[in-house]
Amino acid sequence: MKLLLLSGSFHSKSKSVAILNALKGYFSEHEYTFPKLDSLPFYCEDLAKDKPESIRQLIKDVEMADGIIVCSPEYNHSIPAVLKNAIDWVSRPAFNSVLKGKPVTIITQANSPVGGARAQAHIKLVFDSTLSSIHPVHEMMITGVDSVLNSELQIVDAKVEERLKRHMVNFVEFIDGKSS
Repeated sequence: MKLLLLSGSFHSKSKSVAILNALKGYFSEHEYTFPKLDSLPFYCEDLAKDKPESIRQLIKDVEMADGIIVCSPEYNHSIPAVLKNAIDWVSRPAFNSVLKGKPVTIITQANSPVGGARAQAHIKLVFDSTLSSIHPVHEMMITGVDSVLNSELQIVDAKVEERLKRHMVNFVEFIDGKSS
């Protein structure tokens, strides 16, 4: 199965990147594409006609993926700009983009006790507007994320690891159900 990983952050100690990398390690039988969304230009109608190569590649990556796994922090009670920008680029043409019908699952993480719940809701709203097929499960939010990862950004909390694995298995089943 081909899975596209989208992170809402890319700094050197990104917990979202660490969580997505852990998923890759748990389920190495899948093929993953992990674009660096922080290298994309900001969405602009002027660039839409003759899209930059980075945008054309991202659109191709989405098109080729069987499903999309998003992992993001919450910035100011919402979606990080880097993630929203990428979604804006690939959501064209409206209601008929490569996102239409594409299975998407969302993981948020934060140190707060709500684990990025507002970002989770906003990301769902944005993907719903693109007619993506949102994974209908209980939200996967990781609270107290600093205590979940060690200094090498590896998951050290067995319960979180178990929840992530269960979430991923359920998402793969969701994708399989959509394709049959």
